[in-house]
Amino acid sequence: MKPDKLTIHDLFQKERRYVVPLYQRAYVWNEHDQWEPLWDDIERQAEGCLNPDGVTPKQSHFLGAIVLNVSRIVGAGVARSEVIDGQQRLTTLQIIIATIRDFAIQANSAHAARLRRLTTNEDEKPGSDGSFKVWPTNADREIFRLVLSAGSPAELAKLLAKDEADAPRMAAAYNYFYKCVARFVGSNDEDSELRERRIFALFQALRTALQLVVIELEDGDDPQVIFETLNARGQPLLPSDLIRNYVFMRAATDVTCDADDLYNRFWRPFDDDRVETSVNGEDRFWHIEERQGRLTRPRIDLFLFHYLVIQTERDLNIGQLFREFRDWRDVNPGSVEALLDDLKRYSSLFAKLIQPLGTDRVSVLARRLRSLDTSTVYPVLLYVVSLPEERLSTSSKVQILEDIESWLVRRFICQLTNKNYNRFFVALLAKVKRAAVSEDLADVVRAELSRSSDVTTIWPPDDEFLTGWLTRPMYAKTRPDRSAMVLRAVEAHIRTRRNEAITLPPHLTVEHLLPQNGSVTDYPIDEPMPLLAGETHDRCRERVIHTVGNLTLLTNELNSSVSNGPFPSKVAKIVADSDLRLNAWLRSDAPASWSERSIMERGQLLFDTAVEIWPRPALEPENINDDESGATEKGVWQFSDPGLLKAKRAGIVSALILREGVTVQARNLAKYASSNGTLRAIVAISKRYMDRAAFPYWYAYHPESDEFLAGGEKGYLLLGCMDRDYAFAIPRSILALHLASLNTTTRKTTKKLHYHIHLVDRFGKLMLALPKQDDVLDIDPYRMGLTKDASL
Repeated sequence: MKPDKLTIHDLFQKERRYVVPLYQRAYVWNEHDQWEPLWDDIERQAEGCLNPDGVTPKQSHFLGAIVLNVSRIVGAGVARSEVIDGQQRLTTLQIIIATIRDFAIQANSAHAARLRRLTTNEDEKPGSDGSFKVWPTNADREIFRLVLSAGSPAELAKLLAKDEADAPRMAAAYNYFYKCVARFVGSNDEDSELRERRIFALFQALRTALQLVVIELEDGDDPQVIFETLNARGQPLLPSDLIRNYVFMRAATDVTCDADDLYNRFWRPFDDDRVETSVNGEDRFWHIEERQGRLTRPRIDLFLFHYLVIQTERDLNIGQLFREFRDWRDVNPGSVEALLDDLKRYSSLFAKLIQPLGTDRVSVLARRLRSLDTSTVYPVLLYVVSLPEERLSTSSKVQILEDIESWLVRRFICQLTNKNYNRFFVALLAKVKRAAVSEDLADVVRAELSRSSDVTTIWPPDDEFLTGWLTRPMYAKTRPDRSAMVLRAVEAHIRTRRNEAITLPPHLTVEHLLPQNGSVTDYPIDEPMPLLAGETHDRCRERVIHTVGNLTLLTNELNSSVSNGPFPSKVAKIVADSDLRLNAWLRSDAPASWSERSIMERGQLLFDTAVEIWPRPALEPENINDDESGATEKGVWQFSDPGLLKAKRAGIVSALILREGVTVQARNLAKYASSNGTLRAIVAISKRYMDRAAFPYWYAYHPESDEFLAGGEKGYLLLGCMDRDYAFAIPRSILALHLASLNTTTRKTTKKLHYHIHLVDRFGKLMLALPKQDDVLDIDPYRMGLTKDASL
């Protein structure tokens, strides 16, 4: 490398083009971070040039460094240098000189011609690409041409057909610096000689005081290595900037590639695609920042990250995105065109996830994912939706999307941890990619989602889903969009063809039917309260008002008008103005008062819709009644309506949770445990065997089940009867004392033993038979009442 120290004047007075390669990022400097400090430096040096002793400042000022790769002169064109580093600075300096030049022309200054030579290669045809001293990257060329050629802010505004507030970044820079020049030089009303001196002072500062260190690469210097190791001065480089540099620098050195053509066909949308309304001053679609977890990243960085996860099948660190990308390409070089074509294909799919606009299943899921703030599933979704019909049918694709949504929503409702989602979905992606061609990928995904009983990855079954739905606060003031998402899903599902087809407003708000600040006078305590263990009435109300049963949707205007007063007045306002199906019940079935009991009942009704929206395939049942002896005599273990069995099990588990104040998760259809394993339960349900009057209810209890219960601080055998509205929670410590008094059977095929548990009618109640002692055990102390819906 050959360094040199040049003034701004020396750098630009040459007939030379400083070309920014297409792989460089677009112009990103802004007023606060770069323009204002740079102008302060220029103005300070220009003031020094106004001293009466001469036109030379006391000392020069260093503005930074640029790195150039000098190209050989071909034909009659002017010399050309590729800008490896410092393109933002060079571009800004040209815009500044253009503002001084245009102001000087307007003021009929004698220095205008000298300033024009610093922005124009006069040996080139006026207005041609070669006539510009600096030629920015592809994405900025048209706007740069307008900025350098307009002549004034007013003309530039006409050419852009935009107000100054909506001007692109380069145009904004021109407007800013033109105002700075005008402020420094003065108005037309001031002394014309003084204004001329001030214009010359700016020119003189460029000629003598403001310097750059210009580093020119020599033969053997690797531009890519130098680009990667240099710090970006001013505005840090994005990983996507480095990746673009890497890809197109490789393309530029490949004789089979036309780098400009590849850029225009594949990468230009990443730089050019715009949105109608800017977000935080950014109108480039792919550069708008999105939240991912606790951090925000430009969309293009997020897309490249998820794309790379698909390719590597690894849990990557987005902070090391460029290094990960470079390492992957070093191992999987391939053609640049094939890579860019693949990026373009996946980017169109990612755009639908990040900004869903349609009503198709992918868009519906994408909108709900944004509320859940779950992006770790994106690589799986991108890969699945990218597959052709011959590999994954439309129906199977829809099943995958529905299963993933159900998995995520059920876990959200049950407030299960999302800490392991990144690893879980990477593992799921690998399973899908490696599945045999003969396998239906929908079955592969469903099996993987259903496989685990661990709290970090379990797909909550209906009973746990119901418990979370009824007892867990879903509304959070910090993230009301999440509960709104669930309620919008319910609203969309309960609409039928008999209802008018309406489009829901995008910003419906969540309303609490029992107000957060409602008085006890208007909303009295209604016993029995659904108290959890150790919970006071006040704490119970504080919890229950945020559960689903107490929430609905209203427009913001209606929400603000609904008072915290009595329930009837609130209902009247909602009925008068709300057209949502979610609120239609208030027109014909509104209760006179509203309490925790009302909330639980409405929650149960809404749950029936929730399990239709977010279904879960049934767990493989354990054969809890697997006694071979007398199998024909006992009849077949089944019910005419599987839903009744499911509801019974859900009611039994919910009753235990409410009594113990601890949430449990299903390990399989029979085993349940709290997240830390201290509370454990085995659920067994029996129909009434009409042909066995001596013991109408029969269950099997396995030694493995006993070991499972013994592993917790509390263990219960939960015995349910299909035709009764109560169950028994027999402590394992009590049961263990009587196991030796029970009959047993050992299966011939597996050699596994199980105990026979028979419930018999004695003294007007059910008791546990102890046949080896010819006795019974009173289990009435362990009886639990169930909700009405859980019994026949």
